[in-house]
Amino acid sequence: MPPLSVWQQVLVNKSNRPVLASDEHNVYIKDGIGLYQGRLKIKKYQNGRLYLTNRRIIWLDQNDQQRPIAVELSAIERIELVEGFLRSSPKIKAFLKQNEETSIKGEAMDVSGSTPKGSFDQLNVLDAALRLRSSTVTWVCVICLYNNLISTDCDLNAALPTCISCGIPPSRAQIERVLAEADELSRELTLNGPPPNLEACPKCTFVNHPSMRYCELCGTALRLVSSSLMKRLQSLDNPSSLSIISENPMGLILEDKEEYTNNIPYVKFSFRKGGELASYQHLLEEIQSIQWLALEAKGAINGEGTKIVELREPSPQKELVGGIRGLEKLDQLKRKQNEMVLSLSLDDFEQLMYKAQDILNLASTFKTVIKPQRHSFNIEGKTMPPLLFNKSSSLYHQELLRHVSEFLLNFELTSVTSMITLQDLFASYNRFLILSQGFGTELIPPQDLTKSLDLVDKLKMPIRLKTYLSGLVVVARRSHDLQSLHRVLLQYLIDEENSFTYEKYKSELLADNDGYMRDKYRVFNGLTVSQIADHYGWSPAVCAEELELCLEEQLLVVDEHISGTFYYANVFDPTILARLANEESQKKDAQNDVLAQQKLISDKLKTTYDADQNLIRVSDYSFGLSTSVPSLSPPLSGSLPDSLNQLNGLRFT
Repeated sequence: MPPLSVWQQVLVNKSNRPVLASDEHNVYIKDGIGLYQGRLKIKKYQNGRLYLTNRRIIWLDQNDQQRPIAVELSAIERIELVEGFLRSSPKIKAFLKQNEETSIKGEAMDVSGSTPKGSFDQLNVLDAALRLRSSTVTWVCVICLYNNLISTDCDLNAALPTCISCGIPPSRAQIERVLAEADELSRELTLNGPPPNLEACPKCTFVNHPSMRYCELCGTALRLVSSSLMKRLQSLDNPSSLSIISENPMGLILEDKEEYTNNIPYVKFSFRKGGELASYQHLLEEIQSIQWLALEAKGAINGEGTKIVELREPSPQKELVGGIRGLEKLDQLKRKQNEMVLSLSLDDFEQLMYKAQDILNLASTFKTVIKPQRHSFNIEGKTMPPLLFNKSSSLYHQELLRHVSEFLLNFELTSVTSMITLQDLFASYNRFLILSQGFGTELIPPQDLTKSLDLVDKLKMPIRLKTYLSGLVVVARRSHDLQSLHRVLLQYLIDEENSFTYEKYKSELLADNDGYMRDKYRVFNGLTVSQIADHYGWSPAVCAEELELCLEEQLLVVDEHISGTFYYANVFDPTILARLANEESQKKDAQNDVLAQQKLISDKLKTTYDADQNLIRVSDYSFGLSTSVPSLSPPLSGSLPDSLNQLNGLRFT
């Protein structure tokens, strides 16, 4: 077998990927691959992408997708891994079988014997023969009219392939008819030669452009011999041109004359970007698998035979099935995945129970860093009857409003400044239902909550809805008017400014003169929206609306600059200015507090020192004073028992 004839043409789809047979699948893909024939490089085949399938090694050029070639794994006898050295890339050497003849050589010899006249006729017949080398034929699905490929040597007794588009298998009669038509067409082309126009589609006879690889009308693959090779070989008007084609059907050009080590033909794959180890392992497994199947087909291995070398299990190939059948398989796969997730979850839950105490100890360490939630309901001291009312009743929304009102008065609207938006009310109320009645409680939808709140004025509930200019709606107590809320907000800003002045004088007395303290107490910077909202538990939107109303009433002033927006009490109003504390009194209060703090610290330090030195404080004792100590035992009675009367009058020394 001529070594160059091992390379075969490959059909490529419109996405520049090789067209695989129905029983063929990709095993490994790697880029940056160069091809060698023996010891020489194959020109223009040095930068491509390698597709390793279970039947072929396919090579596609990275830049020019018009020259794909492949070699059958069945034509490879063994492989070797060649390590890289200096500038030489690592390679995989594939040794070719020498005792087999390819089908193209036999076809070429038959053609040469039947057409001795002219190289042009020889090329025409050769093109027909090469066209017949396609191992697949097309069958059209009767459901979706999709063109599917099937191998010409498929086993009709086995399960027939399904349509790639809809997943419906064809009938056996249809496949037999397609194979018979393909066989009849091959015999006609072999006996009568090709049609006059070599660019005509073999299926629909549409004349395509010479550069087309697929028919523009039906999508059938066109000639397998490239136009450039046809033109070059047509210029050769001698019978030897046919032998040239049979020895090198792909027209490969080497750097020099073919040269092999020890005269054993082989091809090499150079890995310019690494990956030779994984490629070698995958290729070795596929070749051994083909050799094992060949031995089984010859009967050289009985049914109980096993391989001595244990191979790695190949990765499962995903069967691409479409249509209803594909959806059913996806559903089955999803159910299996759900079962696996549930089983693993139960195992994880058991492990979690073992670690429960450790998790509790870990959670306790975060109590100091987690900010306490404002909406943590303390339902121990407050009881509310559950809302057990039929939703279909006309009184349902009224009872729901009363229940919501009771919840707000007990847990949310507890101060003058308490307000809550409708969104927060929806979340907080449903959370309260779950905490008080359990997880089986039916939650209140937002539609029912909104409809019930519309009855606030009609039922004269102690809560009211307040709508701002921006359209924001909040719920507040009816007894808390707007003026009292604004007065509380103003007093908070005044208290913050007074506290700032007090801390400033206190820092000066304590001699905290570092840069941070000087910058901090240089001037009062006011309060931002986020600071005020965090103090009262409002959302930033509610806080911004209330501050705007205070600005309209001239209770506050605002300072907007690059650092942000800050709010101050309106000290330009004499009545508000009078509510600010006098600086002299604040300075005196700070001085008294510092002296008292220093005295307390001194006394504590002195007490600690005396205790450490075992010193006696004289002030803790009294001298020159006598105090009567009360008798702890009752006085003796005048009458003594007879046993003691016998000792009367005796003197003891």
